[in-house]
Amino acid sequence: MIFSSFVPTIHEEPDIERMMNEYGDRLMRVCYLYLKDYHLAQEAVQDVFLKAYTKYSTFRRASSEKTWILKIAVNVCRDYLRRPEAREYVDSDTVTLAAERQSTAYTTYDSIELLNLVYSLPVEYKEVVLLRYYQGLPVKEIAKILHQKPNTISVRVKRALILLRQDTSFGK
Repeated sequence: MIFSSFVPTIHEEPDIERMMNEYGDRLMRVCYLYLKDYHLAQEAVQDVFLKAYTKYSTFRRASSEKTWILKIAVNVCRDYLRRPEAREYVDSDTVTLAAERQSTAYTTYDSIELLNLVYSLPVEYKEVVLLRYYQGLPVKEIAKILHQKPNTISVRVKRALILLRQDTSFGK
């Protein structure tokens, strides 16, 4: 008799309430930093939880649940930014208002100025800076979220810091 390596898939029901309590604040911060609009970020977070709930059976546990849901959030935010209405010019007043809605760590003049500079970076650098320094994620987790190698993420972080240092006195 030949034994098959087939393992039946267990379709477990996601505990969406637990996920909302555990990841809601973090997802709101990530979406808010990406989208720079509080109401749009709220809508994006709702979409993230809807996708997480409907696609939970596809979660292969190759990474942590937190990484998986953050990956969904990044993709939802990217989709939102591709919308024509999202391509409107975002001036420094919008970023200032966005910073004021965040915790006090973002409300100093230097922090707002730095956040404006981060938003002016090319997308591949902006993403890694927001995830690394504003969300405090390790490079390996960012690599999983963005489907990149950890070395690629490390290089992008270094290049982003070089660009930021060229544009400002931060880090000198």
